[in-house]
Amino acid sequence: MTKKDDQKQRNKEILYSALRLQNHSKKSILSVMQSMGESADSNSIDIDKAEKIKSFLECIKKALELCNDNISTLEKLTKDIDNVSIWDDTPIDNSNNTYNLDTTQEIKIAESTIQNAQPISTESKNEYKENTLIISETTGIVILPFELSSLKEKLDNSKNKYSSIDDIIKKEYSLPIKIYRNPFIARFKESYKLMREKEKSSIKEAFDLGLELMFNYNLHPAIISACKNIDELDIYLDYLDSGEISKFKYFKILFEIPPVVKKAKHGI
Repeated sequence: MTKKDDQKQRNKEILYSALRLQNHSKKSILSVMQSMGESADSNSIDIDKAEKIKSFLECIKKALELCNDNISTLEKLTKDIDNVSIWDDTPIDNSNNTYNLDTTQEIKIAESTIQNAQPISTESKNEYKENTLIISETTGIVILPFELSSLKEKLDNSKNKYSSIDDIIKKEYSLPIKIYRNPFIARFKESYKLMREKEKSSIKEAFDLGLELMFNYNLHPAIISACKNIDELDIYLDYLDSGEISKFKYFKILFEIPPVVKKAKHGI
C-alpha cells in the first residue's frame, strides 16, 4: 500500500467515524424532541418559564437541522472518497471540522426538563351533545366531539371492551381539563400529538407545528385536540384570524363556566 493509499484509508475511517457520531447525535436529538412532545407535564410552568422552554426547543430544532446538514455533507464525502483526485497527503483533522456537533449539554438540559405525564382520570357525562367540543370548568372535564351513531356502532362491535355509550365517552373522548392549565405548553403538546398520531408526520414536522402555535394566545389547546386532522385545524385558524369563528362547521365549541357569585354589599 502506498503512502497515498494509506492516508486515504485513514481519511475514510475518520469520515465513517464522524458519520456514525452524527447519526447517533441525530437519534438522541429526535429522542429528546419526542420526549418533549409526549411526556412533559406543563401544569406548573408560568409564562417566563414557557418563554425559556420555547427558546430551548428552538435550539433543539436548530441542532437537528445542523446535524442533518452534517450527515448530508459526510455522506457525500464518503461517496466521493474513492475519487483519488480529491485527496492529497494531508490527513483530515477530526478535531477541527465543522461537522463535529456536540449535543450532550442540550440533551442533559432536556432530560432534566422532561417529566412523566400525569395519568388521566375522568367521569362520564350523561348528556349527549353530538359533534361538540365541551370545555367544562364546571366539571373539570373536556369532552371531545363525537357522533352518536359511531359510538353505537363501536359499542355493538366491542361489547367486551365497553359497557355503555357513557363508558366509551369516558374512556375515549374525555380528558381532564387540568392538562390544559398551562396553555403555552399544552398548545405545543397537542399540536405535536395531532401531527404525530393523526397525520403520521415526522418528529420534526410535529415539532415545527408545536413551536408555531405555542404562543397563539387566542387558540384554546383543547381545540387542537378536537381537530381530526391538520386541515380542520388550518381552517379553524383561518377563521380565528379573520374573526369569523362562527363559520367553522366541523364541530361546535361549548364553554361551561361556573356562575360568578356576587358578594353582597355591606350596609344595605
